[in-house]
Order: sequence, then structure tokens, then C-alpha cells
Amino acid sequence: MAGLTTPIDLERQTFYKDARERFKLRMQLRAPANACQATAGSVVVDGCGCAGCACALPEVAGGEVAAPGVWVAGVRFRDSGKTYYVAPGELELSAGEAVIVDTSRGREIGTVVVASHEVIASRLEGDVRLIVRVATADDLAQAEAMRGRHGEAIRVFAGKIRDHRLPMKPISAEFSFDGSRLTLHFSSNGRVDFRELVRDLAGHFHCRIELRQVGPRDEARLLGGLGRCGRPLCCSTWLPQFADVTMTMAKTQDLSNNPSKISGVCGKLLCCLSYENEQYVQARTLLPRLGQQVQTAQGPGYVQALQILKEQVVVRLESGEDVLLDAGLLNAIGGVPDQNVYARKRRPRRDSAEPAESVAPVAPMPEV
Repeated sequence: MAGLTTPIDLERQTFYKDARERFKLRMQLRAPANACQATAGSVVVDGCGCAGCACALPEVAGGEVAAPGVWVAGVRFRDSGKTYYVAPGELELSAGEAVIVDTSRGREIGTVVVASHEVIASRLEGDVRLIVRVATADDLAQAEAMRGRHGEAIRVFAGKIRDHRLPMKPISAEFSFDGSRLTLHFSSNGRVDFRELVRDLAGHFHCRIELRQVGPRDEARLLGGLGRCGRPLCCSTWLPQFADVTMTMAKTQDLSNNPSKISGVCGKLLCCLSYENEQYVQARTLLPRLGQQVQTAQGPGYVQALQILKEQVVVRLESGEDVLLDAGLLNAIGGVPDQNVYARKRRPRRDSAEPAESVAPVAPMPEV
């Protein structure tokens, strides 16, 4: 019945009652931040609140959280690639060392970017691979020899594409450290049936072939190049993952709305638009809005333009004069007016005459 109390309900009520009592006791015995005293009700108890003192916080049974740690090191297999955490074992690794890692794709050579340190095991995602050994001179020479074969692999790949007449564009080739796998990247406007091409390539290179279709951004990352700033592309040098860039970021930074002027070599919006976007958003909170009515020493006007980095605004006075003033010297006297308030009437061109209004003829009233 609904009015009866089961033993489970009584146990639950007792548990919550004890928990509330423990919480009240903790609040009473909590030590002040700047004094070595703790107040329990109206009685002041000397002590610092640490373990062993009379005012120490009571221990809660079952409140301990087991957080086992594990020693890991951060390794990258390419300059702009993702950082993977691997188990160093007995090795003491420092940043910059080359190591051999047993990955799901076989043994690969990578560079340590994060020295060996201990982290909480629950923060790691996936399996933690084991570092086989520190790379020797022979390992580095073998990796360099494999990189020297990338150009030949691209030429063969392009020739096979022409032979099979496939709508594919070869991008790059990459051999694994032991040469047992060849990864070929290509771009295409749609899906391509390359099963015959893979068989032909496997018969030529005598290794496992893996074809990957990439998009415009990944194509720029693999090929590299120079950006609008004149420096090598961020995605091909250090950027581990692409940033989420929107046209709103360009508007926040007062950049051109023309996509051709704010796009990179990949045809997408520049990744660097996201680097300082947060600073621009914070700076805009200290400036008046465009079109807002303000009071200046020269008289009232409205905000026509913003210079965010200088924290200055261009104010158009009622006389039609534009003045550049610091944002701190302005006083807002109203909201954002209508766009047509300050618009001037355009004069017609001299070589064009305004068309006369056409009047429809009025039919005479019929006689009754």
C-alpha cells in the first residue's frame, strides 16, 4: 500500500539524514581562510583544520575516490598531426626524441612532444600503445629512405589513374616505417570505384595499399604552401586540427565580407580568423554600437565606424563632419536609430531624366 514504509525507504531516509548531519558538521568546523581558527556554532576552537587537529574535518566513509595514474608521453607522427599518448615503459623520454611506436597500422617512427609524466587513467581515450624503443641512427636512415620513395609512388599512382581513366587527383603518398603499407591520398568530386586500381597498385609495390579521399582543407595540409601572410600554412606546420570558422568572426573583426579576400589556398575561410576572435568580442563590449547616438564635445552625432584595436570610434556630427574620438570620451544618449535617419536624398544624374508619371485615361461616365 502507498501509506506503508518499506525497509528500503527507511534505509534511504537514514542515509540522507546522516549525510545532512555530516554536511552541517563540515560547515561548522571549516577553518577560515586567513586565520588559524574554526568556528563550531558560537564556540571558537583553535586549530588549522588539517589532519590531526581538533578541528579537522571528519572523514566520510566511502568518500574516497580512487584515481589511478599512469605514466605516458605525447608523440606526434607528423609536424601538424594529432598528439597521441603512449606508454614509455622504463624509458625516460624528453621532448624532441625520436621513438618507435607499435601502432594499429604497424610500427611507426614519431617525435616526442610531451615528456614523460603521470596523468589520471580516466582522462585517456582508447588504448595506450607501447613505445618499442628510442630510434637509433639506422631507424632514422630507414625512415629517410622511405620518405625518398614518396615521389616515385606519386608518379606511379598518377600513371595508374590515367590508365584506368578515373576522375581522381593524386595528392600525396606515405610509406609506413617498415614499408609494409602505402597510404595514397587523392581528391575527387564524388565517389570513385577504385577496386581495380588498388589491385594494380598492390601488384606493383608488393605491399598493402590504402587509398584515402580527402577534402580541400586536408589537401592543403598535405601539399603545403604559403598563406596570405607570406608564411607557411598553419595546417601544414603546427595546427593539429582545423578550427571552426564562420562569417560572423569576419564581421566581428570588421573584415571584408567578400569570401575571396578572407579565404585561404584551400578555398575555405582562413583558420586564423579564429585566433583573435575572442579578443575582438571582448573589445567590442567596451565600444558603442554602430549607429548609436552619442554626445561629444563638438556636439551630438552617431557612431559611423569602429576602430576596435585602437578603441576609437568615428562619429558623424549633425553638421556632416566626421571626427575620430576615443571611446571613453563619448556619452550614449540614445539607441541605434533607423538607417534612413541620416541618409541624404540622392540627386538624379545629369544625363538621366526622371520619367514622368503616367496617368491612365479616365473613361467618361455613362449617361443615365
